[in-house]
Amino acid sequence: ELMKFDCGGGAAVLGAAKAIAALEPPGVEAHFIVAACSNMINAKAYVPSDVLTASNGKTIEVMNTDAEGRLTLADALVYADRAAGCEKIMELSTLTGSCMVSLGKQICGVWTGNDVLAKEVEQASLMTGEKSW
Repeated sequence: ELMKFDCGGGAAVLGAAKAIAALEPPGVEAHFIVAACSNMINAKAYVPSDVLTASNGKTIEVMNTDAEGRLTLADALVYADRAAGCEKIMELSTLTGSCMVSLGKQICGVWTGNDVLAKEVEQASLMTGEKSW
């Protein structure tokens, strides 16, 4: 109702940034990007069937106006890939209720096309006790 869970991913990123800064691990360069936006209703708000252009030039048709986080996240990922020149990108978000229905509230879903990165996330999950699937 008050959209408090919508900031979960950004809050987790800021928490990770604080922890890594405190630990100062040698040889680690980390960039933290939070795709924050305001979700206000006004005459300029987009509506279903609007077509928006992302920062990489791809177009996105709006099917659900409650998906604003996905749009800002897409641009943040493009920025991380292009401008920040990141070797690995970890994305944290609370975008889909279906993940919570499938895995529950105590397990995070992990998706990647990179088997090496998937293994690293799995190992970190086991080391920290943070459950992932």
